Amino acid sequence: MGDVSRLLKLEMEQCSIVIYQVAAYSADELHEHDGFYQMSIPIDGAPRMECNGEIRNVTGDQRLVLSPGYRHRHYAGDEASRMMLIFFKEAFLRDVEEERLGKTASSIEFVPWAEGATDSFRRLAENAVLQTMSSPLGQLELQETELELARLLLTLQDGTHDNKREDAGLLISHPGLRRAVDYLHAKSSEQIQLDQLAEAVGLSKYHLIRMFRAQLGQTPAQYLSDLRINKARQLLEKTNLDITSISFEAGFGSLGTFERVFKRRTGHSPSHFRQSKE
Repeated sequence: MGDVSRLLKLEMEQCSIVIYQVAAYSADELHEHDGFYQMSIPIDGAPRMECNGEIRNVTGDQRLVLSPGYRHRHYAGDEASRMMLIFFKEAFLRDVEEERLGKTASSIEFVPWAEGATDSFRRLAENAVLQTMSSPLGQLELQETELELARLLLTLQDGTHDNKREDAGLLISHPGLRRAVDYLHAKSSEQIQLDQLAEAVGLSKYHLIRMFRAQLGQTPAQYLSDLRINKARQLLEKTNLDITSISFEAGFGSLGTFERVFKRRTGHSPSHFRQSKE
């Protein structure tokens, strides 16, 4: 295993993302995972991947999805191969499917080889990794990332589950969404978890995110971030509080996170924004 290395790992509650490299003319050991699904996505090089004795070249917009118990390995050719591995806890994926279906879901077995829409997984995972490298993501953002990855997998990967089902019954106006918006306004300065928000308004996490996207065009975490940025703007304009105090008063977990998000949303650092308003 000396020719195999983990270059980076983001560990979340239900999922993990690993950047994995196999040296030229090498392979990892043939192995399997119990209790986890694994997705392998090529990043650099021309890897071959093995699943239950079948070996294929996997490049471009292709991926390999491994159900628990599938024996697999990765091979590199005449240059090192770098891959993104995304792991999903088996119980978590089943829970998400039950929320989608509105009924008990049986065990899920995916068709392992797939092509198309792989960039959707890669972009979402890369964004989570890059943001975490800048400053720690909030619990709400991490949970949303996990749910979005699971939703993509269940929607885009064929298997024994009902992945062709269209989500139905999403109302144009829903009192649960109104309660969620009111809750976020009332508690925007506090640290909020997705489980906590969903329980407070009586909706599943999956449908809560879906309604936010459909009605407001953003996730609960994005909506909450906008609330905090707007509050920070008001404090920068109307008070003499120092920027560190404003970051915590607005609900950001750290000064670094506040400065990064504020500049991304406004194009200015908090200090420059304050100076421009004087």
